[in-house]
Amino acid sequence: MIKEVVVRNIPVDTSQLTFMVAGEPEPRILDRQTGEIKKDAEGRELYMIPLLPQPNDDRRNPIIWVTFPSEDFPRISQGIKVRPVGLTAFYWSMNGRSGLGFRAEAIRPVTETGA
Repeated sequence: MIKEVVVRNIPVDTSQLTFMVAGEPEPRILDRQTGEIKKDAEGRELYMIPLLPQPNDDRRNPIIWVTFPSEDFPRISQGIKVRPVGLTAFYWSMNGRSGLGFRAEAIRPVTETGA
């Protein structure tokens, strides 16, 4: 049995950061055999997107993968600047592995006015 333990969600202050999309969004797969996509409590499909926070002084692992819900497959182009709404970090542990993950309520493109 696979058991995922989320210890605590920690809000991330993004006011001094910008984020650039570093790749295409990917669905969070629940069942690899059926291709079923994992869903949140409201029934929305969950996707992951690689983001490059700037400024970033961690040259070893500059990209973070952020999970977010979407009603349909998100069309977010690589290279554009985005704003992760409600970004939180969390610690996870599963089957002897552990790490730091990121979730957002939404991923929004940054307009020229910075909105």
